[in-house]
Amino acid sequence: MRSTPTTTDGWRGLPGPDFAEPQLLAVLNHCAAQDVLGEDVLVGYDGRAGAPELAQLAADLLAEHGITAHLATGPAPTPACGVLVHQDTGLSAAVIITASHNPPGYTGMKIRDSAGHGIVWPQPPPGAMLDPGRLARHAHPAVDVLAPYSASTGAALDEAAEHFDAGVLLDAVHGAVGALDGHLGAVKICRARPLPFFAGHTPDPVPRTQAEQTARAILEQTPGPTLLAMTDGDGDRLVLFTRRSGYIGSPEQAAALMYAGLPVDRLITTAVAPRMAVRAAKRAQPGLRVTETPVGFKHIVTAWQNNPTPTLGLEPNGALAHAADNNGYFERDSLAALTAVLHTFPTLDSLDEAIAELRRLHPHTQLVHTVPQPLTAVLHQLPGLLPGWRADHSGDPVVYDDGAHGRIAVRASGTEPATRLYIEAPAPVVERLTGALGGPAFNLPA
Repeated sequence: MRSTPTTTDGWRGLPGPDFAEPQLLAVLNHCAAQDVLGEDVLVGYDGRAGAPELAQLAADLLAEHGITAHLATGPAPTPACGVLVHQDTGLSAAVIITASHNPPGYTGMKIRDSAGHGIVWPQPPPGAMLDPGRLARHAHPAVDVLAPYSASTGAALDEAAEHFDAGVLLDAVHGAVGALDGHLGAVKICRARPLPFFAGHTPDPVPRTQAEQTARAILEQTPGPTLLAMTDGDGDRLVLFTRRSGYIGSPEQAAALMYAGLPVDRLITTAVAPRMAVRAAKRAQPGLRVTETPVGFKHIVTAWQNNPTPTLGLEPNGALAHAADNNGYFERDSLAALTAVLHTFPTLDSLDEAIAELRRLHPHTQLVHTVPQPLTAVLHQLPGLLPGWRADHSGDPVVYDDGAHGRIAVRASGTEPATRLYIEAPAPVVERLTGALGGPAFNLPA
């Protein structure tokens, strides 16, 4: 499989001569040649198979361009790399070897700018390849990424968890967040040990059917009142789970925070964000500005940078960011998002009550459904499956609307050969769609 630039945050694909070293390094070589990285670059990596070796190759390539590469001493979450660059004026960018939430065999790369934020990448020529065998091995300055992240973001999470009235359990899914095991006092981490192939499981908490099965199994082994926080392979996505509320994705987290009075001037989200979150934000805070961007959190970041006021950023794939002022760090970070939730809802009952009220006011929670069919095939079938629904094909995504609260956004996946449906609809409609189009089945209440 050849590498492809994703619509979200980087390059990723399956290892092999068509991707892992030759294409990935060609992308980085192009970025260095275009002078988008600066002179002092942090090179970090997660716990995936081959990540340390690819990080060394990336650092060696940067050295060929006269760039000083500061090589991480061990695996760390992507947000830890971004925070370090944001806080350290001596670092001009970060290159992180990670494939984030993609299946165990994948690898990839993300880039952060001098403020620690994601960027729109300069695209290399089609088919660009770089032979890693020609790179000379260099010694690079070593940097501890984990310690400063633990001292800042980790300490803030610990402080919030200490005042929470129930246990806080963080599922690291054998990913990079597991490297924080032993650094947090009030938060317990399960599946903490980073494994190169994630014990054979895809490290993504966002697919609801997968998350529900995992969460219930974990909570069965966990006594007492517990808030389960589930993250992905590199630590920037967050899904919550409680025994009473079940699955709580980033849109419901955002809406609950808005209803609870989180002090922000605006909500920035993407074109596939649920109408539930937008309606909730406007109802909770009349006069609130809502900005919609193309899919990809880097677009949300860019919109905030153009007007850096107190803001909540939301993407329905588990991405949530809060900037309290115009000097903050505005990026996806599962630990920072969890801290905001714990500060806002200091008891488990208050969180569950907020979610129950939210679902009463906005009954159609968005479900992100992946169909193993091309976009054209899915769009061909939808008119027959959604009689009476209006279709808008004018942009990306294609949007179907029932004229009330039902909305379905449809677009081609940017990370795999599939189609994504962002469904807000009654349970019978969801069952009809998933049954006809394929993909995982949801177990929904009537």
